[in-house]
Amino acid sequence: MIIKGKKNSFLRGKAQTIKPLIQIGHEGLSDNLLDQIELQVNKNELIKISLLQNTMVDANGLIDALTEFDDQIVPVQTIGSKVVIYKKAPKIKNRKISLELEKI
Repeated sequence: MIIKGKKNSFLRGKAQTIKPLIQIGHEGLSDNLLDQIELQVNKNELIKISLLQNTMVDANGLIDALTEFDDQIVPVQTIGSKVVIYKKAPKIKNRKISLELEKI
């Protein structure tokens, strides 16, 4: 799934105000880290991930791994070492951003 146009602009705007919830360092991607990312994105819908300088993972490799891990995760934006991803929350009580997104 790819989000384009006004919806993508809306998500990028929301992402400017959030801080990275996940940092990926020299250990790179592990199953545990992917589980943590999925847990956070299911809870918050929109998260920012920071790639530290000592990591061997690049932004495109991270996006490929995440979309392979869960096909509902959508990359929103990549700027340098920051990656923003979105996924509609499975629990209705956690759907804040997706409700706003549907109005656009």
